[in-house]
Amino acid sequence: MKIEKDKVVFVNYLMKNGEDETLEDTRETSPTGFLFGHGQLMPAIEGALADKEVGAWVKLKLSPDEAFGERSEELVETIERSKFSKDMSFVTGSQFEVPGPDGHPETICVQEVTETHVTLDRNHPMAGKTISFEATVRDIRDATSLEIEHGHPMESGSGSDCGCSGH
Repeated sequence: MKIEKDKVVFVNYLMKNGEDETLEDTRETSPTGFLFGHGQLMPAIEGALADKEVGAWVKLKLSPDEAFGERSEELVETIERSKFSKDMSFVTGSQFEVPGPDGHPETICVQEVTETHVTLDRNHPMAGKTISFEATVRDIRDATSLEIEHGHPMESGSGSDCGCSGH
């Protein structure tokens, strides 16, 4: 079976940054599953996996534009501390998640903290970085109609209890 739209694909992968530091490594763990052709992967990775079969290995280097995007200074904002609840504390370098404009979680990094202001960065932590990615295809199967409807594989592969609140 070849990888194509509406297939659930399982891969083990290794992702590193431009300094050759490991960002994610699932090679020795359970394979990661995704619904192919539904925008769950970076387009360059999806393109490299298209038409591959179980056992195939792909390796590619992704430019910032192909990976997490270029950094945008428009996504860095300095906000007065008085705009936040008094019991909120911020630590430089810490990260937290908020719902993004599309409803998916967005990571915010605390860039700087002063007595009067907090500088927050909504850029992806890997924005502006080159990424290397290699993956081995472990399994391919047809997606169920429910998986296609929801746009991702279900945990059990069949039930509707995916925890996605209907999406």
